[in-house]
Amino acid sequence: MSLLSKPTELTDQVRAKKASEARGEELTTALANHIEAVNSQDYFEIVEVEETLLKEQQHKIEVMQKEKDYPRDIPRFSPSSAGKSKVELFLKAVKAPKDEVTGYPFQRRWTRNSTAVHGAMQKQLLEAEIIVDDPAFKVVRLDNELPAWEKNIERWKVIEHNGQRFVIFGMCDGLLEYQKDGSIVGFEYKTKSNSVAQIKQLKEPTPTHKSQTVAYSILFGVDEWLITYESVAKDKWTTNENARPDFKIFYNKVTDADRKRLLDKWAKVAEHIENGELPDNDIKDYTFFPYKTYYSELVNG
Repeated sequence: MSLLSKPTELTDQVRAKKASEARGEELTTALANHIEAVNSQDYFEIVEVEETLLKEQQHKIEVMQKEKDYPRDIPRFSPSSAGKSKVELFLKAVKAPKDEVTGYPFQRRWTRNSTAVHGAMQKQLLEAEIIVDDPAFKVVRLDNELPAWEKNIERWKVIEHNGQRFVIFGMCDGLLEYQKDGSIVGFEYKTKSNSVAQIKQLKEPTPTHKSQTVAYSILFGVDEWLITYESVAKDKWTTNENARPDFKIFYNKVTDADRKRLLDKWAKVAEHIENGELPDNDIKDYTFFPYKTYYSELVNG
């Protein structure tokens, strides 16, 4: 075979991209159909599911009552903050004073409703295993038979990277087993609250949410993630079959390069914490930055 006929690096990249896109299309379609299937049926509460949720709630209480046993003498990072700036991660680690924020009642109801929908979605994943013919996914079970999500799989891991030691600590929304090939796929669930139109406008997962799945892959050893967005608001009842889509699913395959970028970032923050030096300003959006006042006084004297 001549050198010219050998696949080039670019060709390999194109093939890998196409394979990833095909895999993503397969998994997102399978999960979408899975969710539609369980919501296409009228059914009553299922005893097995209620028993599982009762055991899960008891386990959650037990976990909440236990003191966390992760190391306290090294920096700690969580998946939910993976997309935060290095400045914010540093200020959080050194316990900088946060801005005073007024929380309005309607905002707390907003959060309450989203949390409730989150729990309802997870419950339906359990119910789908029983009422859907040939379900595409089943929730991974732990040795204690509890679903692999939330407090049930909360864990920590010490990381050594670029000469720094730090802890990653957290939990995820779920681990699913794809019944077609037995692969384990991560499930990440997000809600939108303003209108159902928000779902149509989504073209890809937010960078923050993709960063979360990278952190999860480090913590749980799962590379494939399905990020599902659902609108809490729904279309008019009478739109029937013409209703606008109220959820959308995206596929994210975490790579070694993705993990390295995140670990590099955490290690750099850990280095700044060790030296007591504020990182250079890498804040891209101040909307939810909780240290505006303190940071302004810090950099402006």
